[in-house]
Amino acid sequence: MKISKKVKYGFKAVAFIATETSKNKMVRIKEISEKEEISIQYLEQILYRLKNKKIIEGKRGPNGGYKLLVNPEEVTLYEIYIILDEDPMIINCNEAYENKRTKECVEKDCNCIWRKLDNKMKEILEEYTISDIIKNRNII
Repeated sequence: MKISKKVKYGFKAVAFIATETSKNKMVRIKEISEKEEISIQYLEQILYRLKNKKIIEGKRGPNGGYKLLVNPEEVTLYEIYIILDEDPMIINCNEAYENKRTKECVEKDCNCIWRKLDNKMKEILEEYTISDIIKNRNII
């Protein structure tokens, strides 16, 4: 199973930015880094991807920072996962079998337990939105 640190940190960063955006504030990368305990260098990579996919906007200068561009109720955690991880499989059965079942597991009709687990994980991530994280930070 894998949900990378990049994805976990991305959830936290987006939730923090969304909270500040709801207060009509732009948030600086240093503030996100300090509040969420994420290194600035790692955060830059995360924010770059989110910015490229039009989830957030970054503005330079003394009044700059980041703000959310999307409605937090409309963006699922799975959408954020895909932006940050790029691998649609959360649980990869190929990893479980050390590449012995590559062809079988790539096919859509694979019925192994790993595929079923992957589908359930996707369902769960699709159930929750950025708004859910804002309301209850303990879900991440």
